[in-house]
Amino acid sequence: MDSWCLATWMVLNFLCVFAYEVTVRNTDLKSCEKDKQLCVIDPRDCDPRPPSAIQESLNMFCYYQIDQYSVTCNWSETFRSPTEPELSLIFRSVRIVYSCLGVFIPLSTLSITAKMKNFVMDTEIWSQPLTIRLHDAVKPSQPVLTVCGSTANSINVTWDSICEGDCRLRYRANGTQVWTEVADTVPAGEEDQILTYNIKGLLPFTVYGAAVACRGDSNIWSDWSSEVTVRTPDMIPSRPVEVCYTVEKNEPSGSFQLRLRWQDSNPCDPGSRVLAYQVSYKPEGNEQLPEIRNVTDMTDLLEVEPGNYSITVRAFNTAGYGPVAQLYIDTQRVNFLPPVRNLWVYSHFPAKNAVQVHWQNPSGPLVSHSYVQWYPEAHPSIGCWITVESWNSSALIEDIDPYTPYLISVIPVYGQQCGPSWSLPASLQHGALMEAVQMKLVGVTKKTVTVGWVWQRRSKPIRVGGYRAMLRRGSEMHPISLWPDQWQHTFSQLTPSTEYSLVLLADNVSKHTTSVQTSFDEVPVVAAATPLLLLAVVVFIFFLLFRTACKSYFFPTISSPWSSKMGHWLINPPPQKTLDMKVLDIEDYRVVDVLGDKGLILVVPRQERSSKKDLREDASPLMHTIKLDVCVSEFATKRENSANDDFLRRGGEEEEENAPNQFLEGLCQEWDFSEGMTNHNSHMTCETEYIFVEQISPPLKQ
Repeated sequence: MDSWCLATWMVLNFLCVFAYEVTVRNTDLKSCEKDKQLCVIDPRDCDPRPPSAIQESLNMFCYYQIDQYSVTCNWSETFRSPTEPELSLIFRSVRIVYSCLGVFIPLSTLSITAKMKNFVMDTEIWSQPLTIRLHDAVKPSQPVLTVCGSTANSINVTWDSICEGDCRLRYRANGTQVWTEVADTVPAGEEDQILTYNIKGLLPFTVYGAAVACRGDSNIWSDWSSEVTVRTPDMIPSRPVEVCYTVEKNEPSGSFQLRLRWQDSNPCDPGSRVLAYQVSYKPEGNEQLPEIRNVTDMTDLLEVEPGNYSITVRAFNTAGYGPVAQLYIDTQRVNFLPPVRNLWVYSHFPAKNAVQVHWQNPSGPLVSHSYVQWYPEAHPSIGCWITVESWNSSALIEDIDPYTPYLISVIPVYGQQCGPSWSLPASLQHGALMEAVQMKLVGVTKKTVTVGWVWQRRSKPIRVGGYRAMLRRGSEMHPISLWPDQWQHTFSQLTPSTEYSLVLLADNVSKHTTSVQTSFDEVPVVAAATPLLLLAVVVFIFFLLFRTACKSYFFPTISSPWSSKMGHWLINPPPQKTLDMKVLDIEDYRVVDVLGDKGLILVVPRQERSSKKDLREDASPLMHTIKLDVCVSEFATKRENSANDDFLRRGGEEEEENAPNQFLEGLCQEWDFSEGMTNHNSHMTCETEYIFVEQISPPLKQ
């Protein structure tokens, strides 16, 4: 007897659910002496069912295999003990059995009872008898499958039919455990008919396994055939690669580093296999052959001189070369392109085995499309990518390992020029694996608060949909979202001299809180004090005007004698002095010349001389003219001044008769004072311009 127990059970309150399957061949059966219709495995089963045995309906199913002369039955039962019971089948024929070796024939009708005995629990269970006709419970034998041909996307298989009915096929890629069953069934018209089927929709250069099973009139499927494997051939790449480039200048040498990046068929999607890529480039206008190089990576770095270049990239495999992607690049006309902003990864696990990647395209040049790449952090060479159009800024990544951390990157493309890549670690269970920490105050003004934070790899295995920072004061809130490409933010339009609470939130859960005080604002104080100051100035000016008007009207001004020289002289006259008449002596103005002789110096007022010509006529050719300022201080009474004037006038008339002996023709202007000043002398300085004339002549006689 071949017995097999399917080891699948579920433990719940010490209850074990078992599924059993027992196969009995005709050679395993024994006859019963007391009952000629029974054939049993164990002679002890020839006895009738004891009263203590439990009889249950076990939902038993049995089938017959002609080529093996065997009957197989399977059922399920619940036991309170995890130990495996003793299993046996009891066969009762509708006719007398002379030999149990011939009981398993297609024409036999049998009543089958399953028996389970647990020696530990000392329990015995018998099933309800199941009556079957073996001809109607025949299970077809296992077919034999062979491969007769393959293409890049399909394989042809063939097998011999073993009965009238139909067959089904299944296949799977090498290394996977999940089978894919074809939708169609293949009809089998007669026994030993050769059947053929073409399995389509396969990947190029991939190893597949296939198997087939058939059924007959009994509607019982045969066992799956042995798995056959075959590798599909390569297929020529059907589309050109998507190429973009970046240019960096090498400052020491003046050359340029031209980095090419391309995307071919996605390894995670069906497509042709690529062995390597052929890159060729040459300067435009140059007739020489282009330089060709083969690379296995999806990027290449070229060192070129300044100028225009023509570049081609194409993929190839064992089947041939694919279409060419062409680039025309001017290394001296390349602009800086910004990366994407606000990149974040959200997880839909466990509701969906996928993560959502979201970003914001830069506001500068127009993005034509973006590449989204992801690969395990431990195996960067195993990656996938998808292309996202410019109008979309999110992508759904499905069917990734929930226990593997990935590095997800987004690359914007502007025409044929690549922008910088921005990456973020993430996993299916936790989403983005970055967290914002160490939030601190950077700067404070009257109406602004600047805060900074640091991004680091998440230390705890938790899922966070996003981080926010908030300034809060009562019902007043200023929230912002935090992204991995930002490290600082300035809150504006705040209230001066006010205390706020700075809160760091992770999915609306506070992680860090601190207090922030805005600076004092002097503008309101100045604005409040300015009207008061203006009012005080206006009141003061009005008071001065009112005081001046009232004083001039009610209290007229009385002249003070001290405000004039006359009054000052009247109140405080100078002391009297005796008359001291002073007359200029001509001898005092004689100058000794270089020969030792004396010359005559004539002093006359310049305004009374008719002209320089008259002066030249009165003097000799040896006469010299110089300017002299003479100050005469003589102030006396009116009578004394008159006497001096007469004396000086007479002296002047005498000198006019003798021009060389002239000594004075002008005097200070006359001052006229009142009679009260007759007996007092006063001194005042006046200045008169005179002309001195020197004549070299013999000394005058005394």
